[in-house]
Amino acid sequence: MRTIKGKGMNSIQKLIISVLLLLIAMLNATSNAVAEDTTNHALKLKCSLAKCQKDKVILSTFKKYPLSLTVSEILKSAYNKLGIAVEIHYLPGKRALLYSNSGHSDGELFRIAGIEKTFRNLIRIPVALIELETIAYTRRNDIVIDGWSSLQPYKIGYLRGFKKAESMTQGMDVQLADQMSSLFKLLVNGSVDLIVESRIGGAYLIDPQIHLGVRPIEPPIDRFEIYHYLHKSNELLKPRLTKALQKMKSSGDVKKIVNDMIERDFKPL
Repeated sequence: MRTIKGKGMNSIQKLIISVLLLLIAMLNATSNAVAEDTTNHALKLKCSLAKCQKDKVILSTFKKYPLSLTVSEILKSAYNKLGIAVEIHYLPGKRALLYSNSGHSDGELFRIAGIEKTFRNLIRIPVALIELETIAYTRRNDIVIDGWSSLQPYKIGYLRGFKKAESMTQGMDVQLADQMSSLFKLLVNGSVDLIVESRIGGAYLIDPQIHLGVRPIEPPIDRFEIYHYLHKSNELLKPRLTKALQKMKSSGDVKKIVNDMIERDFKPL
């Protein structure tokens, strides 16, 4: 009887040891999984931070004209403060937005507030770069302007991708141009009665030696602010870039760049 009892105890002990070994193996597997998750998280964080520390960004915008050239100088200065170089890709307006929204560029040089509601991959930097005045330019002397609705009777031209003009002239007779020189040709050739552009954008091209008889109509049609946008993949840049632009605004650096560009006839620094 004692021998049988002893054998029974040995079997129980073996079972207990087997269970303990199984538990130890399960704990080791769990620990390894946690360690792997922690490592993966650290690697992802490192990759995200690497994006934030990139050496260069590519920004898309309208084809070269006074406003895009001016804003490019503002943003080159802001990114330079972060140790980041800027490469500008000048494209037709609509194509530029598709380019930045798809991630082919790191962001959009400038657009009006709210564009991110349609182009959902873009993140707005919450610092107004410049307040723009929208001006109607014409060769006629009988046109009186009082807001967007007063443009209804006329043939209107503006740059393709000018979203503010696009939204405010729905149902009107409009013609689009891909670049500033083509836009003013529409006016000079009589294809349109007036063209709509920012005061900065149009000022350079109403030089009598370039377009005889073209004049701005006062007062401005509208006033609005423009903002810089990043593709969502560069979201980690937002806080640093916001801070840099805020400092530039408060110090007067942005205003100085604008004035310098006007004095130099919008030639890049």
